[in-house]
Amino acid sequence: MIPVCDFRSQVVDSILDTVGNTPMVRLKRMFAEFPETEVLAKIEFMNPNGSVKDRIAKAMIEDAEDRGLIKPGDTLIEPTSGNTGLGLAMAAAAKGYKLIITMPMKMSEEKRRLLRAFGAELILTPTECAYDHPDGAIELAKRLAQEKGYHILNQYYNPANPQAHFDATGPEIWEQTQGRIDYFVASMGTGGTISGTSKFLKSKDANIKTIGIDPEGSIFSGDTVKPYLVEGIGYDFWPGVLDTGVIDEMIRIGDKASFNEGRMLARLEGMLAGGSTGTVCAGVRQLLARPELKGKRVVMVLHDSGRSYLTKMYNDEWMRENGFLD
Repeated sequence: MIPVCDFRSQVVDSILDTVGNTPMVRLKRMFAEFPETEVLAKIEFMNPNGSVKDRIAKAMIEDAEDRGLIKPGDTLIEPTSGNTGLGLAMAAAAKGYKLIITMPMKMSEEKRRLLRAFGAELILTPTECAYDHPDGAIELAKRLAQEKGYHILNQYYNPANPQAHFDATGPEIWEQTQGRIDYFVASMGTGGTISGTSKFLKSKDANIKTIGIDPEGSIFSGDTVKPYLVEGIGYDFWPGVLDTGVIDEMIRIGDKASFNEGRMLARLEGMLAGGSTGTVCAGVRQLLARPELKGKRVVMVLHDSGRSYLTKMYNDEWMRENGFLD
């Protein structure tokens, strides 16, 4: 088994050297009604800036450096729903880059303040804009990159995104489970996490089933595009890094179940996670109800920390106002 968080016994040269090697925790109380199935959570909020996106932020910047596309002092720009931006802001500060983030207004106030704390410039865009709208986060970033000569890392189409998970997240899970895994479950934003990790796991054991969990209103699971409040997952377009060929099934989950499952995880397991993890928990609960899951081992991704959602899903008033509080 690989040493988990082995960097803690060492002195490292950069905060970026602490990305990865996140622990895996057995969930004992969250799914207690399914005692014959083992659920393991890959705790990605243990990355230095609190999410799985720290992995791709480091990978994309270092890939661009290796190819001679950027050098310290340059200005980077990236459209994001928050967590990739936070990872990039951390990496940019550590490496000496300037960073501009374009982000839809629906993203939490906590994310905005964290981005600014790292020195990133934040440009908010209308939430209702489609992905290809000129005023949306993606098109605005592309336009500014072209006009100003900024470098856009483009997480939605950058091969370094899924490759980071093929190279690290997948191997970590394989080693931590000693190769005994039946189902891999994750939500889908850019698709890099689920695509790269699943591709590696299936290269080791083709019988492993990968389940993608998608919010209502996202096109990934075939829904009609409509607004939803869970942040960071699901889209109204298909990112280039999302490989549906390594996803066996998709399960669709609504906002209410997502937020309540996330809150339950904090109270039953002591893990403060975000809404996308709640979406995964709700999907896992549906999965575990199937008879064929008895005796199986399920690995789910705990995508990010709940610290960015204290004014939203962990705020009873906000939950009541939106009709989510049970």
